[in-house]
Amino acid sequence: MKKVGNIMQELGFKKDGPDSVKEAFIKHLIKASTGVNVTTPSEAKEIRENPDKVVSFKNAPQQLSFGFIEDDTRPKSGKKAVS
Repeated sequence: MKKVGNIMQELGFKKDGPDSVKEAFIKHLIKASTGVNVTTPSEAKEIRENPDKVVSFKNAPQQLSFGFIEDDTRPKSGKKAVS
């Protein structure tokens, strides 16, 4: 079994390249293969350093609804809509 560093070298990643690019690639591989969303070390560091910027969704998603009101003020042309 190959190490991740060897695989990345074969794919053309430079050893001195930005770690964020490497992390994003590995995060994508994990998400694509397992469906699990992971937090990279740089993301965890950013969260620790700036907890006030983290948005937490505590409520379950809700269906959007719109209260459209029929507008009877439009002039009626007597023409039928074509679909």
